[in-house]
Amino acid sequence: MTRLICVSSGKGGVGKTTATANIGAALTQFGADTVVLDANLTNPNLGFHIGIPLYPTTLHDVLKGDAHITEAMYIHDSGLRVVPAGLSVDDLRDTSPDNLSDVLLDAVGEPDFVLVDSAAGLGQESVSAIEASDEVLVVTNPKLPAVTDALKTVDIAEESGTEVTGVVLNMVKDHESELDKEEVESMIGYDVIAEIPHHEKVEEALSVKKPVVNHEPDHNVSERFKGVSADIAGVSYEPDITEPGFFQTLLDRVR
Repeated sequence: MTRLICVSSGKGGVGKTTATANIGAALTQFGADTVVLDANLTNPNLGFHIGIPLYPTTLHDVLKGDAHITEAMYIHDSGLRVVPAGLSVDDLRDTSPDNLSDVLLDAVGEPDFVLVDSAAGLGQESVSAIEASDEVLVVTNPKLPAVTDALKTVDIAEESGTEVTGVVLNMVKDHESELDKEEVESMIGYDVIAEIPHHEKVEEALSVKKPVVNHEPDHNVSERFKGVSADIAGVSYEPDITEPGFFQTLLDRVR
């Protein structure tokens, strides 16, 4: 049975799309047939994260009734299947998320997972993606404003009857100004199922248009993405989250 999981955040800039791309790629590595779908209709950039920004048929065409979702589905080199969104101004003007639920139902059946990368914030695009999905995975950074907005995302999910899978605490820097895992769980009311550190390797991977789990598969950050993906898939996996030593960190910086 296909699991429809919306990856959502109440605030932009918390690494939601990065999380979607990496969890999708990691699920594929675990042998799960996985589709990632860019439901950020006004500011789509999932394609840039995995190196497929421009394709002739996109989610916008599907939502307008001009194509079936299978016609907008492309296979990444890793085996991950991707449904990108359109980038043209005409696409932005003429497309509504109202029938996203029907489109997602067309994707159900063959894949094990469909990850829906929703729009950031709490607008209609984001709400439609949450309502159209069976589960929501909430991504936030450890800053109080982001966690407060993540709580609103949880409220929308609960009102919609969408199950909250958990919280990914992303871009953790261990600053005194950040909330810790227990504080985030207390505020949101759901478990933090992964803590992903802020690291330049993630930006480096984006620059070469690859998920970091493909670009640096043995890195601490990649291992943490694999860990949460294994939890989602129900796969037994013990991530190696040992922090790199001084010389490894120095080597990473000079590469």
